[in-house]
Amino acid sequence: MGFGGDLKYSHDALLKLQDWELRLLETVKKFMVMRVRSDKEYASTLQNLCNQVDKESTCQLDFISNVSKSWLLVVQQTEQLSKIMKTHAEDLNSGPLHRLTMMIKDKQQVKKSFVGVHQQIEAEMYKVTKTELEKLKSSYRQLIKEVNSAKEKYKEAVAKGKETEKAKDRCEKATMKLHMLHNQYVLALKGAQLHQHQYYGTTLPLLLDSLQKMQEEMIKALKGILDEYSQITSLVTEEIVNVHKEIQTSVEQIDPNSEYNDFIDTHRSSEVVEQEIEFDTSLLEENENLQANEIMWNNLTAESLQITISGIYYKFPFKTMNHPFVFTFALLLFISIFLNRY
Repeated sequence: MGFGGDLKYSHDALLKLQDWELRLLETVKKFMVMRVRSDKEYASTLQNLCNQVDKESTCQLDFISNVSKSWLLVVQQTEQLSKIMKTHAEDLNSGPLHRLTMMIKDKQQVKKSFVGVHQQIEAEMYKVTKTELEKLKSSYRQLIKEVNSAKEKYKEAVAKGKETEKAKDRCEKATMKLHMLHNQYVLALKGAQLHQHQYYGTTLPLLLDSLQKMQEEMIKALKGILDEYSQITSLVTEEIVNVHKEIQTSVEQIDPNSEYNDFIDTHRSSEVVEQEIEFDTSLLEENENLQANEIMWNNLTAESLQITISGIYYKFPFKTMNHPFVFTFALLLFISIFLNRY
């Protein structure tokens, strides 16, 4: 199966094929141009992010933070990723994209050359098998008329007995021209048959097979271009994988249980003797009815005390309750709710 053996009469289809392939290559080129631009912009954006983070991270802590160290490594590896993406974009531009541009020019030239050669051999074929034979056939018909006319005049001359030799000579010359043209036409016809056989048997198949060979070579080259594109733009190359491995490792090094050890050592406070909070007995010097640290329950205070107790029970319905326990319980409840959110 091949162009030369199967596409002798499919010239229009071959032209459409080449036009379609050229449009496809132009589409691939446009895509690669946009990919180069996109990767460069992505690399630039990553670099700008890293630069901004560096400016915002100038304030240094006075203790060692594993979170800070891990975050710094994340930023550094992101900057490394930016450099890799920029290099890949440059490699894509100077490699596959450049080769693809040259291929498009070569393919355009191949089509132009194919059309030119095909038109040339087809024109020669038409000339030998059509134009020249039609001219000979036209001359053939004209000489037949001349021979028949010369024969009629010769017969008239013989009948009249006048200028018979002259008429005979004209008849013989016309006949000789006809025979010579007949031979020429026969030879031209054989030549046209041989030319036609050569055209469809050798010349055209060679041209088509050559076109197929060039087409296949370009497909091979395009495969190489796309393979290189795939390798350059791959996000699972060793260098990019290493970047993300470094980031993952840095994240795994964060240990919540030991994160604040250094901070605690740095800001450890000394023990302070707590001042005891006691009832100020001086308040009772002028009033003997009130006792230190005892609730006064009487007709004057019963209503307000009842309201106070009811408020505590409404908020925290426990049978046994005092203010320190309520506060501690509320704090623990808040911490529990906060932690459950994560």
